[in-house]
Amino acid sequence: MTERSRLEEHMRYLQRLERAVQEADAAGKHPDGLYRAVTEYLTRQGESEVLASWVLKVHLEGARVQPPSGTPARVSVIVPCHNYGEYLRECVESVLMQTFREWELIIVNDGSTDNTSEVAAGLLRDYPDHPIRYIEQENRGIVQPRNRGVTLARGEYILPLDADDILSPTFLEKTVPVLDARDDLGYVSTKTLFFGSTNKIWPGEEFKWVNLLVTNQQTNTTLYRKAMWKDIGGYDERMIHGYMDWEFWIRATRHGWVGEQIDEPLFFYRRKLDSVVMRAKKKDAAIKEQIVRLHPDVYDASKLDAVRQEMDRSNWIPPGLVRQDLSIAPKGGKPSSDAGQQKNADARFTRTVLETLSRMNPGLSNVFLGSGAGTGTPQGYDAVASRLVPKIEKFLAEGAADKAVEISALLLAAHPLDKRAVFLFMRCLAQSGRINEAYSHGKLYLEFLPDSGGLRVPMASILQGAATCYGNAAQAMGLLDGAALLDPQSSAIARDLEAMQRRLGLDGAADRTRAWAGGEEYGNGARPRVWYITNSFGFGAGGVNGVSQARSMTLSSLLRGKDGPGVSVVTPLLPGLPEAMAEFAEMLEDVSGDDGYRWPAWLATSPDGAHRELLSGQEGMIRPAGGPPDLIIVEGVRLEAHEYLERLGIVEDCPRLFIHHTSPDQFSDKYTDKDMLPDLLRVLQGYEYDVCVSAKVIEDWKRCDAGLAAKTWFHVPNCAREEEIAALMQRDKAEVRQALGLPEDAFVALCLASVQVRKGQDILLEQMGEVIHKVPNALFVFVGPVLAQWGGKAILEEANRRYTAQHVRFLGVQRNALEYVYASDCLVLPSREEALPLTILEAMALGRPTVASDVNGIPELVEHGVSGLLFPLETPRLLAKHLVRLAGDSELATRMGLAAQSRYHEYFSREHHAARWREVVAEAAGANARPSHASNMEFVDAQPS
Repeated sequence: MTERSRLEEHMRYLQRLERAVQEADAAGKHPDGLYRAVTEYLTRQGESEVLASWVLKVHLEGARVQPPSGTPARVSVIVPCHNYGEYLRECVESVLMQTFREWELIIVNDGSTDNTSEVAAGLLRDYPDHPIRYIEQENRGIVQPRNRGVTLARGEYILPLDADDILSPTFLEKTVPVLDARDDLGYVSTKTLFFGSTNKIWPGEEFKWVNLLVTNQQTNTTLYRKAMWKDIGGYDERMIHGYMDWEFWIRATRHGWVGEQIDEPLFFYRRKLDSVVMRAKKKDAAIKEQIVRLHPDVYDASKLDAVRQEMDRSNWIPPGLVRQDLSIAPKGGKPSSDAGQQKNADARFTRTVLETLSRMNPGLSNVFLGSGAGTGTPQGYDAVASRLVPKIEKFLAEGAADKAVEISALLLAAHPLDKRAVFLFMRCLAQSGRINEAYSHGKLYLEFLPDSGGLRVPMASILQGAATCYGNAAQAMGLLDGAALLDPQSSAIARDLEAMQRRLGLDGAADRTRAWAGGEEYGNGARPRVWYITNSFGFGAGGVNGVSQARSMTLSSLLRGKDGPGVSVVTPLLPGLPEAMAEFAEMLEDVSGDDGYRWPAWLATSPDGAHRELLSGQEGMIRPAGGPPDLIIVEGVRLEAHEYLERLGIVEDCPRLFIHHTSPDQFSDKYTDKDMLPDLLRVLQGYEYDVCVSAKVIEDWKRCDAGLAAKTWFHVPNCAREEEIAALMQRDKAEVRQALGLPEDAFVALCLASVQVRKGQDILLEQMGEVIHKVPNALFVFVGPVLAQWGGKAILEEANRRYTAQHVRFLGVQRNALEYVYASDCLVLPSREEALPLTILEAMALGRPTVASDVNGIPELVEHGVSGLLFPLETPRLLAKHLVRLAGDSELATRMGLAAQSRYHEYFSREHHAARWREVVAEAAGANARPSHASNMEFVDAQPS
């Protein structure tokens, strides 16, 4: 048979089927044989709007809204909705028609601008007795609403359902029993009927869960266990362009969750030409490449170039990318009982904790990984402890704390989930003088078990003891204040804290918060109350990155001067906060100088925080706030601090100020997997004031949005850690270089930045060959974390392929990064985007020239040819030329370094930083500040354009 004759036969068969269903429809019948023939055709052979409409009608015929069950929900149906108001009622009523009635429905209105809220209100009015919950939020994209809905879900099973789609009335009736009966399954899907712009049944082939690694065979609307969602971490919110469900199934498969598909179309998927799925198809290959790069344990991204043509095939990741050594062990969906489920969870957690304890205590690795590790039972703990604890106490009393540590390690290894064993091991470490290690173990358990608030009390006691060992009073005070946050009921810690504060000339914490709630005089008016809000604080919050350090700079400048504003720090009570407070207290003492030492009120928050007078959100404050704020300042990386602010739900209405450390480009998807710029522009509508570190970047922001252009902007450049720099410069450069293991006779070019495409290390790699050829003793040192998800791993692999350790070293995160700047001959920063990089400011203060790209705010720091050398990104060869020039002319390098140092002190000093912040607070908080030292630099003043 020829191709033409086969096509003609196919069309004749389709016409017969369509006539048959039209006749059956007219007669009000739907014969089983005809139904099977139609679904077979739509699944295996072709499309037909007539046939698809008939199948849909067959399923919905006779369907009616069912009465509420009146029993607890077993299934939570999650319906995100963004501008799908016209379809929402039909979608929701398909849930109300379910013959299985033990469900709840959660509608998440994701910032809709159509009639979604009115439709939802009508549904709630029409069906008041049904378990429907309705939530409104700002637009957060296609992924976050799903995660939020699941977070709120009460059911054991989850069913996502888009607001423009429909369920067959028997969907839950036929899927729930599968998961109930099959303990080995994590999810169950059905065939899908596409209707609208596409009319067929999908998938056409047999479902196999392992196939999900290379082709998606089920839609987002698949019934799954909430335990699976928790286990794999929910939907990945980086999948903003689509395929978030496929990525979710890939991750589930990698974690050993398997499923099954019912061979019947029970889900009806509306296909529209402008839908998210259709838009995703336009970026099909790019999104699939994103998935490949997100999962290096599943796929080998180094093979992408070899399969580029295959990547263009729809719904297909080339099997050649799947790692040959990939092994997946199905874990089973549901243990036979709740007790069994807890046992499995404890076993997985136990293994993880023991491996971590082994790494933290290498001398005791044989104990934590020995045959007896993790074998103890809760019931057997008392019997074992009755034998070992007396020995431990005896050793501690005799001063043999090291032996006590060894025996307590045996008890902890056998019972790694028992808090009593944890407390005992921590106490033994502390009494042996290993205070930092003791506290680190407490942090470990708080991170693994966030609800283990009981750990805070012994950790506070350890910090109280540690404070007595500090010679620096400010550092001890900061540590004690952190301990008081962990254990606010401890009168002993409170007494020690008050004594240390008096030693420093400070009022007690209670007095400060009371005073700031009242009307202390500030210049000619009342002292403003400033809440400085950040989602994390200290080294542990972000390593050596610029924003992490900028938090300390901002806070210290706000506190500068005896007559400054009352400052409260609002930040989560993370395990590392007390150490960060101690670190900040020491730095603040050096910073304060003749202005006098001031200390903020730390209003740390946690879900169990007792003080919620000014908050309506998910967390409460550990201490009373002492009154509402006059100004809220928000600082963090991208939107993280704002999201924390939203979680708090501050009820007081006062001016809000957002600090920008980045240009608009960093919020786009140029260098990351997520375009956050639309979200940010919406967020900024709620802020009256904006602070930016770069004058050039302020103009970039204003061009993004007319609303931003009309807002009040302040220009406050960053500053460097001057006190650490001054101490470092007292040391001999050659001695520092030797201590760091850097060759004495090398030309050392330092790149201090996270390794990622945005920072441009790949540009530097392309030019390094020419530099090394002309400067044989050149050594390029890279300090900073390798951000694999943003191209860092590929850059590192390429560097290792091209160059040896003689010329290139990647050192990762280093807490002593300033020493590397001081020991280098120049800083090199080939970034594609920067605002006002702190690393250049540090190099300037240390008298080192910089070679950098001329992007965004960098020219505000580096005067080309005077204090450093700049190159345009379109001419990267100039980067090599500049480096060769500096390497060959030490007098030029010295002259530029001195010019950079002079420029820093003239325009970017900490004193200028503090003076500018005083002006910002005075205007934004509506108070009249006392005159501050004038800056010599021409700042961009407040600009209500």
